[in-house]
Amino acid sequence: MTLRDYINFSLIIVLALLSASPNTVFAYSLEEVKSWCSQTPNPQPCEYYLSTSDFNSYHTHGSIKQNSDFFKISTKAALDRAVSAHNGVVSLGPKCRNPSEKVAWADCLELYEYTIQRLNETTSKTDDKSCTKDDFQTWLSTALTNLDTCLSGLVEMGDSDNLLPLIKSNNVSKLISNTLAINKPASAATGSNTNKDGFPSWVRPGDRKLLQSTSSPASQANVVVAQDGSGNYKTIKEAVSAAGSGKGSGRFVIYVKSGTYKENIEIKKNNIMLVGDGIGKTIITGSKSVGGGSTTFNSATVGTYTYSYIYTLD
Repeated sequence: MTLRDYINFSLIIVLALLSASPNTVFAYSLEEVKSWCSQTPNPQPCEYYLSTSDFNSYHTHGSIKQNSDFFKISTKAALDRAVSAHNGVVSLGPKCRNPSEKVAWADCLELYEYTIQRLNETTSKTDDKSCTKDDFQTWLSTALTNLDTCLSGLVEMGDSDNLLPLIKSNNVSKLISNTLAINKPASAATGSNTNKDGFPSWVRPGDRKLLQSTSSPASQANVVVAQDGSGNYKTIKEAVSAAGSGKGSGRFVIYVKSGTYKENIEIKKNNIMLVGDGIGKTIITGSKSVGGGSTTFNSATVGTYTYSYIYTLD
């Protein structure tokens, strides 16, 4: 779909909504939608997506009585739009004009998948009392950062007039920004997200105890990485690949002994912790760069997309 086709399609959708019968019944009244959406940084996409019959046919709700109700439906709207946008990104593959755009496009596909995961996580736990607003803020911020990283990758690969305008105009970022504004965690009001121990409030007591431990990292580790062969693995990639599924509550601790590890590592499993011997002792260094044909996203030395920690002993 060309940019012109995309714009024409969008106009058709808007005209269809404007021409709808005045008796059309939505799950929410247009008055309450406008009232609540006016409190967000991006009221227009908020009003549009919360008032469409497609959205309301999938989500049955009563009136919006309080901020928590508004947060729930706004997050669901962002998720629905992210899924639709991901399908749109998939369809753009054949439009890549060169290998560089293909690399950036592939990154966007992966990043949209991560965004959908984080939005799914949020929508599925809005009624979970064990989850805090700080949890939601972390997941939503991650989702928004993923989309910004997608756009940055396209620019880095020289695409400013092909895929970028199409992906940028899907309003997902604006809808997620709205959910962040609606959520309002306590840490945002105080300007701090740490407690008296110096750890962020979202670090669980068990993890805090593990990080504070003065015992040898080898005694806490599930596996040990050592270049000299004295551990379970010689490379960090092998240890990460061998880690458990991360479905349990405990951390899978990988102790990386002193040495320089020339690796680019992606951690896509939950609950993995990397523990090193300290700054200047355990060194992980990759060789990918934008100049070498990789986006910033894919040139990261260590990239983690789940609930994992990277920690070095001082």
